[in-house]
Amino acid sequence: AVSAMRAVQTAAARSRSVLVLLALACLPRMTQGIHFELQGRTQKCLGEQVERNDLVIGKFSNTENRQLTVTVTDQMGIQLFSKTAPKGRYSITANRDGEHVTCIFNTENVPVMVEFEIKMGIGAKDYSGIAEKDSLKPLELELLRLEDIIKYIQDEFVRMETNEREQSALNASTNSRVFWLSIFSMFCVVGINAAQIYFLLQYFKDKRLKDA
Repeated sequence: AVSAMRAVQTAAARSRSVLVLLALACLPRMTQGIHFELQGRTQKCLGEQVERNDLVIGKFSNTENRQLTVTVTDQMGIQLFSKTAPKGRYSITANRDGEHVTCIFNTENVPVMVEFEIKMGIGAKDYSGIAEKDSLKPLELELLRLEDIIKYIQDEFVRMETNEREQSALNASTNSRVFWLSIFSMFCVVGINAAQIYFLLQYFKDKRLKDA
């Protein structure tokens, strides 16, 4: 009986792990880390598509410990963060959907090797802190993470469906406008041709009267 119980628990644990892996496979990359060389007095900008109310966490540093100026702006050009330091961290919550741009400027005249990492959405959520605060067991924490992932996927499907409906409505509206514009253009062409024929007939009629 004990062996059977352990087998059931092992199978359940494996099933949960498979579910987590499948859910993660459906997600876009939530954490990105890059390394690049930045020449003196130059700037590099990185853009990320962010959804409204998403948490965005960024970390930056450089191996030479030189001063970097880091700014974050949303798609409206509103500055959300700005700091000059050799290394640092920022945490912002997006106020609107759209591309958020992080620009890193090397304030000195020598090249530096920059390390930059950005986390968004679920990837930015501190599950370790939640587990410590709420005294969650590993299984409870795993279930919480899985619940968040599933909710995120559901929200993405709803967002995609909404965008598709809006696009369909826009296409229908555009097609209707094009149709009526074509009808209007056709009447304009017919009217112009009719006017030309009328004036030509009047011209030849007047000319015949003068010749007579």
